[in-house]
Amino acid sequence: MVNKTILLAVDISKECLKAVDFVLEHFPQGYSYHLLHVQVSCVASDLIADAEAAGLAYEHQYKLDQEMQAASEEALKKFFIPKAKSGGAEVEATILHSYPEGSKAVGAAICDYAEKHNPVALVLMKEQKSAVVRFFLGSVTEYCAVHSAVPVIIVPP
Repeated sequence: MVNKTILLAVDISKECLKAVDFVLEHFPQGYSYHLLHVQVSCVASDLIADAEAAGLAYEHQYKLDQEMQAASEEALKKFFIPKAKSGGAEVEATILHSYPEGSKAVGAAICDYAEKHNPVALVLMKEQKSAVVRFFLGSVTEYCAVHSAVPVIIVPP
């Protein structure tokens, strides 16, 4: 009987597969794994004053969002879920949508999800960003480490 869940936030990069390896190695039995990917969607039409141009921008953005959603689902199904299931645990995957773009919005979405689902730990991959990029754009991992209501485990690259 599995009653403990590890929440693993993934960004669909190959580097994030290392976080799955970490979870399999350090939490091999007695846990279920919940993969969470936050899909960012920017609503371009909010920035355009002309109604016709805004409609066209929205239409293109919607198509792009659909393509990104399909690519995320494919990556989860093809790479992340099978790898997580290789340890014999129950695996669930969720794609969450975040409309404001940026590390703070994505981090907040992950922390809110973690608080609602109450895993024993939230596992994130450490991002390889320069100090300048982290300063201006922020870091999802850093945001979650500071704001998460559940323990956070950061996997080094």
